[in-house]
Amino acid sequence: MARYDCVDSIISKVFYTYGKFVSRHKLPFLLVPLLVIFLSMGGLYRFTINDDVEYLFTPADSRSRNDLKVMTDHYLSGKEGEEFLPNRELDVFIRRGRVIISALDEGNVMRKEIFKEILKLDEHLTNFGVDGTTNKYSTLCMKWGGQCVDNAWLNSFRVSLENYDILINATYPFATFGHHTFLIGPALAGVVTDPETEIIKEASAVRLVYTLSTGSPEREEIASNWEDIFEEEVEGYQKKCKHIRISRSTSHSLSREAAEASFHVIPRFAATFCMMILFAVFSCIMRDWVLSKPWLGFLGVLSASFAIFTTVGIMSFAQVEFNEIVALMPFLVLGVGVDNMFIMISAWRHLSLFLTVEERMGRTFSEAAVSITITNLTDVLAFVIGSTIKLPGIRIFCAYAGVAMIFVYIYQITFFAACMAYMGDREANNLHCYTCKKVLPREESPNKFYEIFCAGGMSKNTQKAVPLEHQITKFFRLIYGPFIIKPAVKIIVIIGYLIYIGGAIYGCTQITQGLELKSIARDESPAWIYYSIEDEYFTKYGPSVSVVFRGPIMYWEETTQEALEKTLQAFERSDFIFSDKRLTVSWLRDFKHQNMGSSSQIEKELFLEKLTKFFENPRFAQYTLDLDLERDENGTVVDIVSSRFLVSTRDLSNTTRQGDMMLKMRELAEKSSFDVTVYGPGFLIYDQYIGVLPNTLQTLGIAMACMFAVAIVMIPHPICAVFVTLCVISIDTAVIGYMSLWHIPLDPISMLNIILCIGFSVDFSAHITYAFVIAPVEDPNLRSASALHNLGMPILQGALSTVIAISVLSTAPVYIFRIFFKTLFLVMVFGAMHGLVVLPVFLSYLGNWMPHKQDQRDKRFLSHSRRVVRELSDRGTVYKGVPVCKDSTDAELYVVELFVSTV
Repeated sequence: MARYDCVDSIISKVFYTYGKFVSRHKLPFLLVPLLVIFLSMGGLYRFTINDDVEYLFTPADSRSRNDLKVMTDHYLSGKEGEEFLPNRELDVFIRRGRVIISALDEGNVMRKEIFKEILKLDEHLTNFGVDGTTNKYSTLCMKWGGQCVDNAWLNSFRVSLENYDILINATYPFATFGHHTFLIGPALAGVVTDPETEIIKEASAVRLVYTLSTGSPEREEIASNWEDIFEEEVEGYQKKCKHIRISRSTSHSLSREAAEASFHVIPRFAATFCMMILFAVFSCIMRDWVLSKPWLGFLGVLSASFAIFTTVGIMSFAQVEFNEIVALMPFLVLGVGVDNMFIMISAWRHLSLFLTVEERMGRTFSEAAVSITITNLTDVLAFVIGSTIKLPGIRIFCAYAGVAMIFVYIYQITFFAACMAYMGDREANNLHCYTCKKVLPREESPNKFYEIFCAGGMSKNTQKAVPLEHQITKFFRLIYGPFIIKPAVKIIVIIGYLIYIGGAIYGCTQITQGLELKSIARDESPAWIYYSIEDEYFTKYGPSVSVVFRGPIMYWEETTQEALEKTLQAFERSDFIFSDKRLTVSWLRDFKHQNMGSSSQIEKELFLEKLTKFFENPRFAQYTLDLDLERDENGTVVDIVSSRFLVSTRDLSNTTRQGDMMLKMRELAEKSSFDVTVYGPGFLIYDQYIGVLPNTLQTLGIAMACMFAVAIVMIPHPICAVFVTLCVISIDTAVIGYMSLWHIPLDPISMLNIILCIGFSVDFSAHITYAFVIAPVEDPNLRSASALHNLGMPILQGALSTVIAISVLSTAPVYIFRIFFKTLFLVMVFGAMHGLVVLPVFLSYLGNWMPHKQDQRDKRFLSHSRRVVRELSDRGTVYKGVPVCKDSTDAELYVVELFVSTV
């Protein structure tokens, strides 16, 4: 057999020496990590939370950000403090307050008593002051022509409610009140009209918007204070209402929710910490009071917790801001961080009690070193790969989690190793696990009460042997291992696997994409309620999209005008845009209608002169916002640098349609013969929707390649790397498919878990595959059983520990936390299923391609183990089925135990 175990052998030898060194110098390895933790906690004085939703949940360096730069270079964004119109805003989180009003009886809002309360609410919201000053909405609002432009259609009813009969005769979506025609489509939802007259018969909700104008730090602060008071005033006014229900939102409602969500998980983390301690303690308890290690289980959880606090301190000191997603990191690290503890304890339990503590520490680290190193390396690598994702919130999470996993590893081989050595000394001295008092072995117990509550350990003076196995380990050796390798069982497993993978592939075809804004907020919070209602009822009339023509364009030529009109009509014919020309804002159409008559061909100078006069008409003054004009030193217009047209989107009922709309707009822009840029205020959010799937596939590809490289280097046979990689692909496919069937969309949070799934999938498959390769038998069936015997319990413990750690998130009032639980739960279930069921069966069929690898030290022992057995066979004592005697040396007993375990 070719040797593939160079790295494995080196790591095993290094850790063998290291484990013995730790055993000899326990105190420094115990105290130095505590000093590091204490020093790192000093960084918490710089702890800050980033609650900028737009920054955290929109892709960095996305096309939308570049397009926004183009827009702001040519046009006002609405933040400059000048006169402006809301339909031309560029920022989705512009300063504003919004309310959605529905009837308490869930009926028609087009009733006089309801409109009476709506008008009083509007009056109240436009007249409260900020911090006792005269700063009211009328002084802070976004203005055009010196007048607040929001909710202008309500002006007809502010004077007298007697005008209500006008509203009764209003048509939809355009309504004429007096001499003015208003677009009321975006303001009403659930509208039912007369099919012949288009007169509104009923509506389910009304939306009012109060947009503020900023432009300076002082006005920005005043606007922020107005928003805070706005929410308080709406909440207070709701208590006075008899007929209406009010939902509210402001520009920073989601940011506040994101910040508060980080604190809402603190009680849940405390509960998780307690549950993990209980699980670890009970997992380390045996019937033997000396061999039980409850305190070691507690210290293993404490070690993982130390990694969390160290990470937060160091990252805070480095001014890497905390955020809502990072609040998930402690649950993940606590669940995954204790896995290595179970691997090390399992390796310790498989060694003879007659070995010295120093020797057991060396062999424990030697046997567990590769598994521990692989799992931590793959986990950290998954986070490093995840940090390349363009979403800043995910990048920051991966940075925190990656650093935490590094410290988990460091504390595992230092602090926890020292604790294990101390516990080994206790065990060697036959001290009780709780009282630390020396006790008698069970076979030397003076009475039954003492045997039940006090006895433990092994006596070197007795001729009887005490079983060393944990009951779950014995279950895997005696029951589950032999069961899973039965031919009939293996066939059932393969059939079940094919059904499982078929369901996963079907689920992959049903996946949806995107993180809705309401998902950032707590369930039933004001922001969550507002966005839920808006998503359900106010999607027919979407935001306007700017269609910008840049570069030297000869607007005065008839052929150019026709080409521009043709391009604009292409947008209007789209399934995502209203074809009604009244909903399209086109300065060129109105200009031609007003100035050019039947002839569209005039000279450039005359065209620009007429255009200047065109803006002087108050009716068309709004178009100054849509043209970037080049002027000479006298202020005369000499050219048009760029121009903008606005089209109105429709029926953006879900994230998929919103993303498709943006892609269609970009497609039409690229087909145009002009240099066209399209942009809408929601595009920054929509880029997240369309970027999730390609980002996930790209990152998965990179991660798969990296994990294969790690596996082929660290596991001592190349076919093992193939098996590990195939398992990762199988688990990832299942997670994606079944999360879709569980109604989980592909969004930044589930994408994060899918990427982390790669690292965790390697953990499960690498443990079993590695144990299969080093199993000291040649028959593939027995090697599968041997792998399950050695690592079945720690794999089960690892999966359960992670599920327990994240279980409290299943009831969290925040969507992001619940999705994290669901996807990571799938990862753990499918990962454990592969490690404990699927992989042992497939390895039993294909294991002949992977000759087993024996450690040279084991070969040396095995070469004379039969001689030892023969020498001891006549002495009349039985140790694990092999004759020995009370005078047998520790080395002899170890040789016999090793020989028995291999045959």
